[in-house]
Amino acid sequence: MANFKYAETITTSRELLDTIKSQVIGASYPFNATAGETAVTNTWALESEVVDVATGKIKELVLKGTSKINALTREFYVKFTNSGFGASAKHSSMVVQVLFNKTGSGGSATFGEAGQPVNIEWAKQDASPATDRTHDKPVYLYMNVMNNRLAMVIVGDPAVNFDDYRKSFVYIGALKPFKYNEDDVDGNIMVTGGSVTNEPSTVPGAPYNFGAYTSYGNNTLQMFKTRSGIKFQQHFASFITQAPGPGKAFVDTQVGDTGLKLEPQGFNASSWTKKYHLSPIYIVHPFDGYRGSLDYCIAVSKNNILHLDELIVDIPENTEGKAWKQEVYRYFDHNTENHFMKKSANVQMGIAFLKEVRY
Repeated sequence: MANFKYAETITTSRELLDTIKSQVIGASYPFNATAGETAVTNTWALESEVVDVATGKIKELVLKGTSKINALTREFYVKFTNSGFGASAKHSSMVVQVLFNKTGSGGSATFGEAGQPVNIEWAKQDASPATDRTHDKPVYLYMNVMNNRLAMVIVGDPAVNFDDYRKSFVYIGALKPFKYNEDDVDGNIMVTGGSVTNEPSTVPGAPYNFGAYTSYGNNTLQMFKTRSGIKFQQHFASFITQAPGPGKAFVDTQVGDTGLKLEPQGFNASSWTKKYHLSPIYIVHPFDGYRGSLDYCIAVSKNNILHLDELIVDIPENTEGKAWKQEVYRYFDHNTENHFMKKSANVQMGIAFLKEVRY
């Protein structure tokens, strides 16, 4: 596989942006020459960074990404801001913002368009009783880096406290379009991330108010443009799933709660196919309809599967663009109070992204 890199490491909240930078910038994508693959150049670049004087660690990081679909490209920028410097109460959070149309360079650059900053958290920062989690405590980071997008899961160290840590999923960059809309490049940049803090009940204020359906990027996906050019609107996840459990499903006026009760331990792989059935995660706009899917990220039922389990997908022979026989996905039981599946057909779904391919 010549277009992605998988990494997992332990860092700290204070050093998180340093770690993200080291894993993204200059990362080489492994490839198998004997399978006819050639190396793909990593196109991520460092735009700017701000270092905390007292610690020497990065507190603000701007990366430049280039999404390329067929012959079309779109440059975009991702601004990460570590919330913990100078604010001890923000020991486990950062803010991510997508930016476009840059003028100037480095730290003096300005951007013509910017989305609502998205709050991302990997621990409950107002836990009661308070824990001893601080900005220097360990953080687990899992990443899949592709030129078109970044997918990551950030986890506060459970060893500090079993109750306040969270597993936060983050996706930044382009969707994988359908073959019918491979010209959807200009507006096809999005961001979403898990948070503990609830989204505000009102739409964002100026300068990030782009109408009644502007996305905060937690319970919905914040997409740069719709088909007609409306910016930073709410998009939603759609995937193949059984009905959610009772209390989480639609309540019909005649039949009542339509939830499906699953046997917690006995809901295994299919007794008929002997396989777990996974689903692409399609992204939908309420007016534009289906737009594409999260690139190499899949929805997984949380029943009878553990956080960090590996799932092996057999690839049919002669599948276009895939010289390998198997794909291995890493499963994550993301559990922040707010995440993009909260407004989906089934909130009780985990997520997995590509870890490796086997030839």
